[in-house]
Amino acid sequence: MRTSNKLMVGLTIASIAAKVLEKSMIPGNIKKNTQTTFNLNRDYPVMDASTYIHPYASVIGQVNIGKDVFVGPFASIRGDEGLRIHISDACNVQDGVVLHGLKNFEYTSVVFENAVYHDGNPYSIYIGDNVSLAHQCHIHGPAKIGKNVFVGMQSLVFDCHIQENVFIEPGAKVIGVTVPANCYIPAGKVITTQEEADNLPAITSTYKYAGYNKQVVEVNTELAKGYKEDQ
Repeated sequence: MRTSNKLMVGLTIASIAAKVLEKSMIPGNIKKNTQTTFNLNRDYPVMDASTYIHPYASVIGQVNIGKDVFVGPFASIRGDEGLRIHISDACNVQDGVVLHGLKNFEYTSVVFENAVYHDGNPYSIYIGDNVSLAHQCHIHGPAKIGKNVFVGMQSLVFDCHIQENVFIEPGAKVIGVTVPANCYIPAGKVITTQEEADNLPAITSTYKYAGYNKQVVEVNTELAKGYKEDQ
């Protein structure tokens, strides 16, 4: 009887120790979402092993992050309003960037007007490969951003589809439109009608920031690898 009790105590201590160890291995800044009527499951973020998340960044809930992504200090990626936030390969989410969405799922149904679609699947936010989200910019879903886009410092993208190879200069605001590929939005510009979006200037070889996003992606991909190795 005493041996049995000792065994039970030993197993209990081992179980508690295992749980403590498990919790210690999960960073406190990466968490499941809470359960609500628009979030039936408590989902933990899914990230490729090559991705670097700064310890002062916050990643919550239904978030999917691809390869070689850099997430800087004080960034907030919060997938807790129903649908997933997806960040593709070789992106960078710099210091103070915010990604969040509107409530886009209710019980068993997608709230269509608050979702974007990629390959037939609904998302809160979908971000393609090689996208730079510069310091303190805000991406609020529903939003879809194509490949090779630069979103400038302190700019806002809300309820938009930003197509490929777009450069959004610092402080610009883009709301409720589709931005055509291969154009730029001047610093501080506010775009709220489709006519304004359709008449944005094209990126040419003489544009000052042509090729700028490629440099930013290369720098942050290297930073992600370096910081990951330092962990």
